[in-house]
Amino acid sequence: MEHNSTDDEFDVLSARKLVNSMNRKNKKSGGFQAMGLSSATFNGIIKKGYKLPTPIQRKTIPIILSGRDVVAMARTGSGKTAAFLIPLFEKFPCHLPTGPRALIVSPTRELALQTLNFTKELGRYTPLKATVILGGDKMEDQFAALHSSPDIIIATPGRFLHILMEMNLSLKTIEYVVFDEGDRLFELGFAEQLSETLKRLPRSRQTLIFSATLPKNLVEFARAGLVDPILLRLDLNYKLSCNLKLAHITCLPEEKSVILVHLLGKVIHKDEQAVVFFATKHHVEFFQTLLVDLGFECTCIHSGLDPSARNLSLKKFRSRTTRVLLVTDVAARGVDIPCLDNVINFHFPTQPKLFLHRVGRVARAGRNGIAYSLVDPDELPYLLDVFMFLGKDWKVCQRSNSQVDWESDCVGRAPRSIMSNLATRLETISSENASLQSMKKVCINAMKRFIQTRPNASWESIRRAKDLRDAHFSLPVHQLFDNSAEKEDITSNEILGVIRHLKLPTIFEAMGKHVNPQAFATMTKKRKLHDHIIARHAAQRSVDETNNELKNLVKKKVSLTDQIGTCNVNDEMSDNLENIEFFVPYSRVDEATENGLSITGTKSQFFLDAKSVSLDLPSDESHQIR
Repeated sequence: MEHNSTDDEFDVLSARKLVNSMNRKNKKSGGFQAMGLSSATFNGIIKKGYKLPTPIQRKTIPIILSGRDVVAMARTGSGKTAAFLIPLFEKFPCHLPTGPRALIVSPTRELALQTLNFTKELGRYTPLKATVILGGDKMEDQFAALHSSPDIIIATPGRFLHILMEMNLSLKTIEYVVFDEGDRLFELGFAEQLSETLKRLPRSRQTLIFSATLPKNLVEFARAGLVDPILLRLDLNYKLSCNLKLAHITCLPEEKSVILVHLLGKVIHKDEQAVVFFATKHHVEFFQTLLVDLGFECTCIHSGLDPSARNLSLKKFRSRTTRVLLVTDVAARGVDIPCLDNVINFHFPTQPKLFLHRVGRVARAGRNGIAYSLVDPDELPYLLDVFMFLGKDWKVCQRSNSQVDWESDCVGRAPRSIMSNLATRLETISSENASLQSMKKVCINAMKRFIQTRPNASWESIRRAKDLRDAHFSLPVHQLFDNSAEKEDITSNEILGVIRHLKLPTIFEAMGKHVNPQAFATMTKKRKLHDHIIARHAAQRSVDETNNELKNLVKKKVSLTDQIGTCNVNDEMSDNLENIEFFVPYSRVDEATENGLSITGTKSQFFLDAKSVSLDLPSDESHQIR
């Protein structure tokens, strides 16, 4: 018996090695070949075009296959969907008519449909059946789909719970549960639906949470029913793609529309696509009408559109029929747009992790991308919060010879020449279109409501923003703009400087000598008599000011010399007190990052109890903003 068992173990090990060697196909290690996947799963991955696993896939797939509960965090576009679908295909190699075995919960219709399509494409060689349960679809069709014994259910929380209660459906066969975009599920107010669904699930299930941002403290996600989970935080090392360039452009609120038109028409290449984020749906509708009048091919997605209209707009953009997509955060969350080139933040996001979600849509899969942010003076604190969250410093643009090789993460302004050229044209179009005028008034009122209800930036950023507001308009022109525009801007500034220093004539001289010859002659005589006296007085005044400055400097030096004697005694002691080995800082080094990743933005237990669901994204409709 011992000999037979040893032979059996040897046969199993040799067979496993043979499968691994066949999967490798003599290729380099480190890819999907090294994971020992089944042929059906591996062929689906190769057919999809994937060659190497992303960091989140490389780290999570082996742990999920071991049966552990996982909380995985990585930025948008890092391959989270494949990270939980590949283990799913491996755990369930064949179809069983006993009932569903996997449940994937998505926060929105669009994300659920994307997951369904991706599941069919990636698992095309597997015998598993998948169905989708969405709000807005016919319940009779969903009843029939569930009676066909699917292996995988992809659903939104509200409609799925409704179906469970109507059918009295048993979930005892569920073994694999995935919460996709976990933080978004709780932020949208699905806490009650999720808790009720979890009560109906067996305790022996494996639970996974995948999201772009999650808090460090697992107490905030204890409602998801995790059992001894392992936390994978790849977002700290991969916050933004290294191929992504950030451009921050300071301007006034009324100048944003001009800069947006210039970016779409002059800066962004005609073959590239761009997604523009707005605060409310009213701004989306206004700028869609305006850009269409200007000749731009654009479409929009916001909460006021029905699902069919959203899907139609998304299909147009994905098929590259249109090159500009206007969206709000609520409508665009979870929408997958492959091969995106540019993102424009017309209204700067009010939270760092929201900024991460927006700009994380570009520079995916090794592609290059650019994220443009238009920042007015009131939005400066939020920009500083983003810098703190990313661990970067405020950096002013330095002019380069090339418009292409400009530096990322720097702050600059737009040339005034493009303001004067485009502002008149936009004003003419708005005045000739009555609908644009009425929509503009609605946008103004909606923006007032949004400003009143948006979350505040950190106190430190607000304090720093007050110091930077004076330099807000004196920043150099951003490097991404054309050199000719900067030269025109410099020329206009020089002309304005000359005009400022011109000696203005008196009213008697301005009228001319022919209008009132006697007054003109009187002023001429006065200048001959008093000009040298005025010049001498001005020279004496400048000398006095210089002497006063020197006296003040001498006084400061004397006071500093007196203080040096007392300071030298305590220098060694103070150095020891602030030595890094003995000095304990009042906050963690990564506190800004942790606050940015946290859903509630605070670590107070009172706020965790008072706000069971934190609304991270404001509504894009003015009457719903509170």
